[in-house]
Amino acid sequence: MARIITLGSLNLDFTYQLPKPLEVGETLSSLSYRCGAGGKGANQSIAAARAGAEVYHAGRIGHDGALLRRTLADSGVKLDFLEEVETPTGHAVVLINDAGDNSIVLYGGANRTIDETFIDRVTSAANPGDILLLQNEVTCISHAMEAGRKAGMRVAFNFAPFDPKLAPELPLSLCDFLFLNRIEAGGIAGKSDVEEILETLSCRFPETELVLTLGPDGAVALTPAGERFHADSPRVEVVETTAAGDTFIGYYLAAVLDGFDTGRALERACRAAALCCSRAGAAESIPTRAELDR
Repeated sequence: MARIITLGSLNLDFTYQLPKPLEVGETLSSLSYRCGAGGKGANQSIAAARAGAEVYHAGRIGHDGALLRRTLADSGVKLDFLEEVETPTGHAVVLINDAGDNSIVLYGGANRTIDETFIDRVTSAANPGDILLLQNEVTCISHAMEAGRKAGMRVAFNFAPFDPKLAPELPLSLCDFLFLNRIEAGGIAGKSDVEEILETLSCRFPETELVLTLGPDGAVALTPAGERFHADSPRVEVVETTAAGDTFIGYYLAAVLDGFDTGRALERACRAAALCCSRAGAAESIPTRAELDR
């Protein structure tokens, strides 16, 4: 069976709960603090593994990254391509306000040491049909897309964090799956209306399955065959949204590997993301397949 190989970020998340949104120039005392495992790459690997997929994580941590190694392993992610380097582990400072919304400051650290040699070593070990899952928190993304396609892998890219300057430089036409939120999709398409965004991107990337997450409005997918699907997001009491998008992606791709059609994969991913939002934390908030199937 095909596997997911995530070439992605590994972060330590330093999370502070705030009593209200932080204003410019304001100092606030936090209500709580915790340190947990995170990074978009790690979160997506964990989500896919908890959804039942066979997942390998390819990335780098520093000597301070034991928590990440342990969390990935405990979630069933295989660590054959995890390397420890001298550069400190990447980290994020996450500020959560009283509405459950978050603001995040990133330090790339070891994530920014990914090079072409490392990527070639990972993709050379892949099997045709494996999924190479990428995000925009590590280096050499263009090379990874090209190497993955050359190895016969299906390339999935989550363009987050979004960088408008990078968008024209990336070979996005090599992607079999492109995961975007409304802002990211609008930034690439130069449009704001969802219908116009889908039309523009489908013309630009006709061989790519486009998946747009719309927050509380659910998600929409447009296949290369022109089939369009929409799934609603279940209503939950939002505690924190930190890993919701990553949970969505991991569950969506796991569903694809399980043979689900696009509509069912979309619905399952939305349910998993909603459940994630009802909990605090990043990796620790991602549900298991058993929880979703109850």
